[in-house]
Amino acid sequence: MKTSKMFMAIAAIVAMASCNNDKDFVNQPDYPETAEAYASFSISIPHASGIRSISDRATDPGTSLENNVKSLHIFIYDKESPFTPTVTKFTVDDNTLKQASDNSSQWVTTQPISTKKSDKYIFAGVNLNTEIINYITSNGLGAFSYKEFAQEINKLADPTNGFIMFNESYPNVTPASNLYENKADAESHHIFIPVNRVIAKAAVFTSPTFKVNGGGSMTDLKFGWRNLNNQFYFIQDTRDGLIKDYNWNSYAIQDFSRGTDAISVYGNTDTPSTFSYAPENAFQYISGISNIDETTFISISGAFSPAQIIVAKNSSPTVGSDFEIQANTEPAGTTFYVVRTDDKITNYFTDGATAEKYAELCAADAAGMPAFHGEYILADNTYTNGICYFHVFVNKDAVSPQAPYNIYRNQYFKININSIQAPGNPSDNFDNNKPIQPNSWIAVDIDVIPWEVIEEDYDL
Repeated sequence: MKTSKMFMAIAAIVAMASCNNDKDFVNQPDYPETAEAYASFSISIPHASGIRSISDRATDPGTSLENNVKSLHIFIYDKESPFTPTVTKFTVDDNTLKQASDNSSQWVTTQPISTKKSDKYIFAGVNLNTEIINYITSNGLGAFSYKEFAQEINKLADPTNGFIMFNESYPNVTPASNLYENKADAESHHIFIPVNRVIAKAAVFTSPTFKVNGGGSMTDLKFGWRNLNNQFYFIQDTRDGLIKDYNWNSYAIQDFSRGTDAISVYGNTDTPSTFSYAPENAFQYISGISNIDETTFISISGAFSPAQIIVAKNSSPTVGSDFEIQANTEPAGTTFYVVRTDDKITNYFTDGATAEKYAELCAADAAGMPAFHGEYILADNTYTNGICYFHVFVNKDAVSPQAPYNIYRNQYFKININSIQAPGNPSDNFDNNKPIQPNSWIAVDIDVIPWEVIEEDYDL
């Protein structure tokens, strides 16, 4: 691992460490006074073969799309200034990159490349798009010295062109002795580089014992990541023994985008086919202080239909006996209203004016009415089309080098919902600008395993 001092030196001369834009196969500098050397490469993508299980739970090998490898860029830089680059592209289509064996997670290059025989830093990029390639070739070695890069999640997790991957960790120096002066030797001795996808993923399931509490039924459950980090590092920053992002100890609202995934929640025996993806988000969590606006979390929504509603017996109710409870005969997806009284009871209405009058009489201590204190705002208690929301803050028990409530590249968050306490919240933005406060009704069980699988159980 390089030291911070070295990175400062790199940053100071980044302009000297640039090369031309990507070519069809290889872009190599001219070394008229230096011995020529050759190198071949193999990469290992995250797969079941990389198991680091801490329990007896199964790993998740990923989908065929997540494991798709189409291209490999190798970026080689001299260890010494001016960090002269060698940039090479291998592709499956031109047969310069192939799978080591059927169903293997290892891929190998079929042609050696030439460079000067000297100590090197070697970086691998899988399925890179034009924006990333241009940025790296324009900035040279400095592009890897923990500079944030902005790109949308649909490009980082591209089902057509492949998921973006980079070195699993910042590379140690490859000594000149690991480069071969003979092509045949290089062809039979590949330099091995493990890579990781730069994004996390999630899927949500109902457990076998799933139930809805709160007096009603829940349908059309959906999930998706919210508050997605807009920028990321090409390679994870672990220099201080903790995984850190560019916004580790400070953030701005513009650092994040909301996220719009609304994927149907899976049954407990389903095999998920669609996942929600998000860039890595590693921030300094401080209990009671860290804000929800700096974390990336899962939003779960559902259409709730209360079993019973309160209706007014007449047009001008004044006391408790002017109201009655009736079975709700409205179809699922009907807008409803809530008045939460001081006795912890949630009272449901399908008429907004009746809900407002009920809250008004409660606040006025009218005869036969339950107690209610505070201001009642109908808009804040309106569940349009019956939709309610719950937020799940994952990874709360993370330990060094991870931090609580952070999400990390190549992690799979598998969330099992055991129960939901309806009606939840009427807006997906209900907790903006508030400290992270895990709810007492959420029970979490976490495993961290490559893809990685992080399996969590929740009561919502």
